[in-house]
Amino acid sequence: MSTIQFTTVIGPDGVIRPPEGVKLPEGRIEVAVHSCEPQPSNSDSPGLTYGWLLELAAEAEREAPNLPADMAENHDQYAHGKPN
Repeated sequence: MSTIQFTTVIGPDGVIRPPEGVKLPEGRIEVAVHSCEPQPSNSDSPGLTYGWLLELAAEAEREAPNLPADMAENHDQYAHGKPN
């Protein structure tokens, strides 16, 4: 059987009513229901992740202001004692 997909509103009675013109087969079928409601504001998205990373970077700068100026270039030396 091919997949039939449609969007509808389920009322308080819990009955799924297909839109006009959608023909469903008789007999036993499998139904999957996915909400079309907007995702909550705490859902992960690139914009939210980017904002969180900026906040984290700002906090790191506030908490560890005495890092060496060349930390980015020589992080292996500082972190692991490796020679330049």
